[in-house]
Amino acid sequence: MIACYVSSHGFGHATRCAEVLRALRAADPRVPLAVVAAAPEWLFRTAIDGPFEFRSAKNDVGLGQRDALTIDLQATLAAWDAGQAEREARTEEEAAFLVACGARLVLADVPPLAFAAAARAGVPAFGLANFTWDWIYRHYAAQDGRFAELADACAADYAQADALLELPFACDNAAFARREPIPLVARRPRSGREAVRERLGLGPEPVVLLSFGGVGLDAFELEALGSMRDLRFLTAGEWSRLPANGRAVPHAELDRVGCGYEGLVAAADVVVSKPGYGIVTDAIGAGTRLLYADRGDFPEYPVLVRDMQPWLTCAHVPSERLRVGAIEPELRALLARPVTPPPRVDGAEVAAARLLAALA
Repeated sequence: MIACYVSSHGFGHATRCAEVLRALRAADPRVPLAVVAAAPEWLFRTAIDGPFEFRSAKNDVGLGQRDALTIDLQATLAAWDAGQAEREARTEEEAAFLVACGARLVLADVPPLAFAAAARAGVPAFGLANFTWDWIYRHYAAQDGRFAELADACAADYAQADALLELPFACDNAAFARREPIPLVARRPRSGREAVRERLGLGPEPVVLLSFGGVGLDAFELEALGSMRDLRFLTAGEWSRLPANGRAVPHAELDRVGCGYEGLVAAADVVVSKPGYGIVTDAIGAGTRLLYADRGDFPEYPVLVRDMQPWLTCAHVPSERLRVGAIEPELRALLARPVTPPPRVDGAEVAAARLLAALA
């Protein structure tokens, strides 16, 4: 049994874990799998063939957010305090689960709790990440000294890991004593761009996907996009305030046409988003351009923006203009640029082989 613990912050951690578990199942279908995550169960079911155990649980605090682009530090501290009140009980609960299910290895991206529980259960633990929460929290210690306490606590848990499978766009992950670089873990579309567009009934006009993960689009005034009548704007899920040239594609429809969210990214000519690992690598894997907004004082942001440039056709738009839909100049300039060829994106297969070797 390999038990996978996923950070509760955003969908990027979940999508790359799902890719690694998909590769594990393909490499050795005999190995039982378990997922412990707050992300929707369907996200893993659509990626991983065959049976696996799923437990819905919040594994870490991450960062509180007011919306897709705004971080809430005080909400983060309040959530940390609430989590610490049950920290010992959660650690014991997860350690007991690992023993009961016969786990022989833990993969964690990268909730500190997973490493504490694995150590208590005597199970080897590997991280999967491009950044760690101790590094994130230490960045905010200059604004509020309490974040140093959070950083120290996370680093102590990470120190119990066997190794970190370190992804590209790597930040300062020194809390892990052993770090093993791997290639990019990226979802690749199951079908080609034109096939997905045909299944979704899209015409020849350029398609722009608005993508803001689990936080959503509620803070944005997107009616202004209606003036760009020659473009088609898409979102996933439910959305009631799109202009006449907009369309919300329910997740059930994506499942029905067999393309998944990565297929929706592939169908688009441009994705508009904040730069996070999940959407950046989806765009790289699909060969889709990215129009990205700044996302406040988030320390991963400058690393991603710097390192994604050689691999992705992308451009920046200020977040205050994105919020009101004033993105036309940057969007049209980006549509005129050719798509950058993708780099090596077989990190999931490399990670799976490393984990299977550890089991052996």
